[in-house]
Amino acid sequence: MMVKTAQRTSPVAPVATGPAIEAPAPAVKFPAPKGMPPSIEMRHPNELEIDDSYQRSTDVRSSQRLIRKIAENWDWRMCQPLVVSRREGGFYVIDGQHRLAAAQMRGDIPFLPCCISTYASVADEAAMFVAMNRTRKAICKLDDFHAAAAGGDPEAVTVRRLIEEAGFTVSRTTGSTSWVPGAIAFTESIKMILRKHGERVCANALGLMAEAFPDEVLNAGASTFRALVKIDIAREGLDRDRLFRALLTENQQGWAGYVSGIKGGGEDRALAMRQAFLMAYDEQPAS
Repeated sequence: MMVKTAQRTSPVAPVATGPAIEAPAPAVKFPAPKGMPPSIEMRHPNELEIDDSYQRSTDVRSSQRLIRKIAENWDWRMCQPLVVSRREGGFYVIDGQHRLAAAQMRGDIPFLPCCISTYASVADEAAMFVAMNRTRKAICKLDDFHAAAAGGDPEAVTVRRLIEEAGFTVSRTTGSTSWVPGAIAFTESIKMILRKHGERVCANALGLMAEAFPDEVLNAGASTFRALVKIDIAREGLDRDRLFRALLTENQQGWAGYVSGIKGGGEDRALAMRQAFLMAYDEQPAS
């Protein structure tokens, strides 16, 4: 007779559930997104334009090298969408003008990916240009100035007005080898003097420069401007005609020689130029 043995069963182990899962924290309250979602479109390079009022100049040697490098090594995998503004009159590139120039240089790029949005004004485009470049890479002071002026920044607009009222233009390039006659690149110096001494002092110095150095490349423009400001604010009863004749004793290239060997900063060069102007002033007969 076979005896069945009872089989013992192991108790069922409880299922491990781990620590209790907490409910997610309330979402952080962010400000509402700005603008409207863009459209992603493929556009022929010839459809895209550049607004020089706020864009960087690509005529400088470094930009030309970059454009050629992109053109020679074109790789679609590296071609990020260009940021473009849709205007009533066409499409204007805010970010990506080097890629656009490279595509136009090649001539065999049928389209470029574009992230296209509508902006309220050119000033809004300029503000976006500054915002994008400041957060991603350094933007030179002159590019920043042009974008700020186009965007309606009061100080930049005032500086531009003072420059243009004197008969000058604002340079598009910072490299001295690229300067053209009558173009001013020392906008930062003008802003500094404007803050400290006001419009009249700036206008006096710029006006005297325009009379003394018409159609000249301003090789020593910043030093000349700051030196004339120092003379203006320090010498009461200055004979302007006598100072004008003193300035005529050298052209801009000649005056630049008085500060070319100075290793200090802009203030040291301005002081040296001031001394050179006063020596020439003292040698002129009184009016």
